[in-house]
Amino acid sequence: MKPRIHPLCVLLISAVHLFATPLQAAEEYENPTPWSYQRILRPAIPAVKDTAWPKDDIDRFILARLEKDNLHPIGDVPRLTLIRRASFDLRGLPPTQEEIDSFIRDSASDDLAFAKVVDAFLQSERFGERWARHWLDVVRYADSVGRVWNAPFTYSWRYRDWVIDSLNADKPYTRFVAEQLAGDLLPATTVLQKRDQIVGTGMLALGSVNLQEGSYEQFVLDQVDDQIDVVSRAFLGLTLSCARCHDHKTEPVSQQDYYALAGIFYSSRTLPGQANRSDMNGSGYVDPEMLVDLPTKLDEPIGPPSKLPAGIHSMDDIRALGNPKTTIRYDVDPHFCMGVIDGEIKDCELAVGGDPFDRKAAPERGKFGMPALPPLPKIPSTSSGRLELAQWMTQPTHPLTSRVAVNRLWQHLFGEGIVRTVDDFGITGSDPTHPELLDHLAIRFVEGGWSMKKMIRTLMLSRTYRLASTGNPEHPDAGNKLHWRMNPKRLELEPLRDTLLQLAGKLTFDRPTGIQVAGTGGKGRHGLTRGLLSPEDPYRTIYLPVVRDNIPELFSTFDFPGPTQIKGQRDVTTVAPQSLFFMNNEFVSEVAAEIATQARNDVKAAYRLVLNREPGSEELSDAEALKRELGLEVLVQALLGTAEFRYVF
Repeated sequence: MKPRIHPLCVLLISAVHLFATPLQAAEEYENPTPWSYQRILRPAIPAVKDTAWPKDDIDRFILARLEKDNLHPIGDVPRLTLIRRASFDLRGLPPTQEEIDSFIRDSASDDLAFAKVVDAFLQSERFGERWARHWLDVVRYADSVGRVWNAPFTYSWRYRDWVIDSLNADKPYTRFVAEQLAGDLLPATTVLQKRDQIVGTGMLALGSVNLQEGSYEQFVLDQVDDQIDVVSRAFLGLTLSCARCHDHKTEPVSQQDYYALAGIFYSSRTLPGQANRSDMNGSGYVDPEMLVDLPTKLDEPIGPPSKLPAGIHSMDDIRALGNPKTTIRYDVDPHFCMGVIDGEIKDCELAVGGDPFDRKAAPERGKFGMPALPPLPKIPSTSSGRLELAQWMTQPTHPLTSRVAVNRLWQHLFGEGIVRTVDDFGITGSDPTHPELLDHLAIRFVEGGWSMKKMIRTLMLSRTYRLASTGNPEHPDAGNKLHWRMNPKRLELEPLRDTLLQLAGKLTFDRPTGIQVAGTGGKGRHGLTRGLLSPEDPYRTIYLPVVRDNIPELFSTFDFPGPTQIKGQRDVTTVAPQSLFFMNNEFVSEVAAEIATQARNDVKAAYRLVLNREPGSEELSDAEALKRELGLEVLVQALLGTAEFRYVF
């Protein structure tokens, strides 16, 4: 049986063949300890010449690096542009006219006035909806399994909502990590807390695996590999899954290390709602024994359901699913979720070359010796080791966890990370542009109680965040590597679609209720699974189902990441279909008509609604002429297609 090799491994191996002769084993590197593995040291705050410019120590690190090259930051952005930037960054929606007027008229200093804006936006429920999508990109969120039999994840929405609620509650990042790794094993003081923690383990059950895999052992090893990949890249920025078939070719990670980690997940039971065909005779159906039955008492054991899912009355209702014309819809059972629990505890034998039928002795679970990293706590013989893995990752002195986390926050606010390869902190990744700043932020993050909101607030109140985005293409740092200006950011699909709905007066902030996918899966590209909500529905985009291999055209047009990928930073393309969407799409035409009606035939009102500003005198003259010739609706549609609408400056 040919093992599945992670695509990233192929690229890394190819690169090594090109640039390393001969191939070096992990322990033979000239520098076996990458910068990111080294412990975090508190850097000295640099002195700067322009002492009046910085608002925070963040600014001192940025300015000191600029001054080293005799460069200077550009001026600050006007209040109008600043509140629009902050609103999209924190809520994924434009500010209201009332919010704009209040900020512009605030007689307080810019520092105090903007702090009030940021605090209000951070407290909005919209914050969690905006920032949860960033995290869902990283953990390859979807509402179906994909691959050969694209069966629905009927309870993945519970995990999605858990992420939103965790971010709105400002759950400490250490707790956020631990609940996703071992929420079922963490202590809880209330039943609700215990149930919430278990839902967090849904992250480990979201993988795209082949339900039709003929070898059950191959299926399990593929599932474990997916879990290692998402855990190591999401939390540590390391490509540990590349050591599945051989010692890692570019990192100091051996195959023994990989299988020591694999034993942790090998000893866990993954309950996504489906089973391998060897358990379900190939139906690909939502298996009632492959979900977690959430406890109703604190001392109640956690396990699979002992009853059938709601809407299914007998086992006869299930193999009926062999009919390819059958599409099944499911009701919500409030006690079910997808997740992971401890299973049969056993170490994972090393698979030679990744072959599940050629095995060597199993390394001890959790006993991997990556240089400079602290060892895992000893794993009890009766435990999978997920709890110990969570404890190891969330210790304050771990050199990777806090660095990777603050780098992700920086990236979403400034357009690029201090380490630009946000999912790869290893040897093949980018070096940090400001290594001392990265460590400074990591230390502040830990000392601030691992509060994501507190760190985001700190970054946004810096002078660096408030820089204008205009620039000179002949500037010595034209690529803005040193942050002398702000990077313009194109709106992603979600804020773009949500804003169109809001401007048309159609957006609802309600969450859709119930299971949002239907079908039984099936062979072929689309199978039988489909979402029960569409881009025409009025919900925020984060609530629309993501069916693997069946993404709406609108999503792919605006660079929505493939949901089988771990994607900490989205691609940004500029292609003709994006412009054609604003020119010809019926939905955009309807939105333009609604906005024109709200503007009451007033050009200035249309500008305020779409671009949050008044038109200039020349713009007003041209716009009035266009309105007289073609009508205000055409003008509005033209404004929606401008870069000013589609970008945050």
